[in-house]
Amino acid sequence: MTMAPLHRVTKARDFVFETPAGRIASTGHTRAILMSRKLGSVHIGYDMCRLEAGGTIARSVAAYEKGVYALDGELELERDGRALRLAPGDFALVSAGVACAMRNTSAGPARWIEMMAPQPKPTDGWQDTFALPETDWPAGTEAPDFRDPRTWHSCQSANFDGRMPPSAHVHGDLTGFAIKMLMDKEFGAVHFNMFIIEFADGGLCNHHDHPFEEAYVILDGTVDITFDGQDYLLEPGDFAWTAVGSRHAFFPKQGRPVRWLEIQAPQPPASEGMRWHARWEYLADKLKGATSGT
Repeated sequence: MTMAPLHRVTKARDFVFETPAGRIASTGHTRAILMSRKLGSVHIGYDMCRLEAGGTIARSVAAYEKGVYALDGELELERDGRALRLAPGDFALVSAGVACAMRNTSAGPARWIEMMAPQPKPTDGWQDTFALPETDWPAGTEAPDFRDPRTWHSCQSANFDGRMPPSAHVHGDLTGFAIKMLMDKEFGAVHFNMFIIEFADGGLCNHHDHPFEEAYVILDGTVDITFDGQDYLLEPGDFAWTAVGSRHAFFPKQGRPVRWLEIQAPQPPASEGMRWHARWEYLADKLKGATSGT
């Protein structure tokens, strides 16, 4: 029996950007599909997207939620009649059933990550995206004022300003670790979490697995990883994904800071979201000694 892949690593140089096929019209729009059902996932769609200067993505509504994280350039997002201009580090949630459109009125291309859950259906499957009549964009699209609490509450958008909380020693299997939450249940997301992880100066995230999928894009630095017994080096722009039950670990090097964008889907359970393998392996050895009489 052929087993489904439990992890996937794609180097940035191997991304293939193509014009998307589907029900929603666009111009100057390409995307690299980094994760889908065809590639092994059952919970998410995950794309690296690009919109050229003057490009547009027509107004539509979807039966899944989307998380948008801006990487390069300026991207305008119209959501239920309210327009936002997203710059690098800005992020926004588009909930299921909310109309949205995108355009790029700047002089250069815009690039962003788009996380979708529940997983979008293939274009020849059950219809989960719907084209809508076009409407006029609001005049004078402005960059959001992220200090205004209404932006966070009504726009479901915010900005990652590059600042991370202090790194922490959580326990022996997780140390030197800092996390900055971007989108979660409190933010309004239902199906996924999105956050920034940083190991500033060494540290350890030892072998573990989860009852949910994870995906990672390296933003800065490099990190050695081991996924299901295979070793990789992740560098800026690289993508990786782990399935439910995938054994994975991260080994940041001293003096080699690393930061990545991470998602989890579905959202983790209230407890037992991480199984640290070293602890269960210790138990196996302990019980082996007890049953052998030593």
